[in-house]
This record gives sequence, structure tokens and C-alpha cells, in this order.
Amino acid sequence: MSNKFKLSTKVYKRKCQEIEILIFYRMILHRISRHLSPEEVSFLMGKPLDFMTKIETFRIKQISMHDVFVMNDVLAINNLDTMVHMGVKISSAEKRYELHMTKLADRVIYQLYKVDEEQDQRVTEFKLIDIRHDIDPYESSTADEVEKIAAFLEETIDAGYFNEEKQPDEVHKLCCEKLESYVRPKNLMKVLDDLLSLYGERKIVRKESPYGFAYVLAAHAESTEKK
Repeated sequence: MSNKFKLSTKVYKRKCQEIEILIFYRMILHRISRHLSPEEVSFLMGKPLDFMTKIETFRIKQISMHDVFVMNDVLAINNLDTMVHMGVKISSAEKRYELHMTKLADRVIYQLYKVDEEQDQRVTEFKLIDIRHDIDPYESSTADEVEKIAAFLEETIDAGYFNEEKQPDEVHKLCCEKLESYVRPKNLMKVLDDLLSLYGERKIVRKESPYGFAYVLAAHAESTEKK
């Protein structure tokens, strides 16, 4: 039986204006440059873990302005102008695009084509390469970081930090600051998930709202309800 990895490519299609593709390109570029997976960005935004994947595969075509601002904060985008090519003439006509997402043994390739229907050809708009975020080559250091996050969050619970609702990105920034190193969001997510499954005084709950979810100590969940 062969263990050889089989290359797979999925194609996603969309018809839209050029400005939307420019923003789409910059969004993926910023995510990849920060070494974040779509799931990690979704988590930091307080969204379902498939939120960014749905955006990147055209299943979600529009998001609210609130989500735009939260995403910009998570991706460390300080100026909305960086999401588009300022000064470049952009066509307002709608075009057809195809995103070919190819999964390799250690990476994922995003290649976007503009479809010229009259000449029946595809023109490459961009090609970006991301790592496979589902592969962890640093298992020992990951386990060490998870242990440090868990110990720190136990301290914050005892100090009353989760007596009020805390956004995922807010918790992540605190962990990075207090542990004096960058914390992988996926490792924080694992520790918080473990706290969700606890019983007793240290149990955390995840409260959802139209804008996203937040974490709060179970014993204080009711007191944080908006009147």
C-alpha cells in the first residue's frame, strides 16, 4: 500500500469587479505573510473556524464593515489603502475568475485566473504559496508552548480576568505580552477548548453574538448579558 501523497486541486469560481479581486489578493497575502491559517484568523476574529475558508473559496462574497475592521486588526493592517493598489485604474466591469487551490505534501498553492470567455482562455492574476497549516514539524516546542499558555491562563482565571467577556484576539495579545513571545493562535485555541470542557470554578464558556464570540468564566456568564 503506497503512502505517497496525492496532489489535489479544487477550483472555485466567482464573477465580480476587479476591485474585489485586488482586496481578495491583499487579504490572502497579509494572512500568509503573518503565517496564519484561515482557521486561526477566524478564531481571532471570534468567528466559526470555517469563516475565512468560506471567504477564500468564494462561498462568502460580502462581509460587514464590523468584520472588515476586526479582520484588519487581526491581520495587522493599519491602513485600508494597503488593501488596494492606489492610483491604478480599475475596471468596474464584472469579470469571471477561477481560483485553483492545489494541496501539495507541504504547501498549498493559490492561483487565480481571469477567464476571457470570448477567447476561451485564462490569464493568471496572481499565484501565492502558503504552508500546510495542518502539519506541525515542531511538536516538542508546540507542546511546551501549550503548557505555558495553560499555566498562564490558570493564573488569569484566579486573578478574575475572565469575570468579564474577553475577545479571542484580546486574550491572544495578552498571552503574547505576558509570556514575552509570539503565541501561535492555534495553541491558544487548544488551551481554551480544554477550559470549555472543564467542570467547576475554572470552566470557561464561549458566548456568541451577531458580531462574534467571546470567552467568559461560566460562573459569571449571566452577569455579562447585555440588558
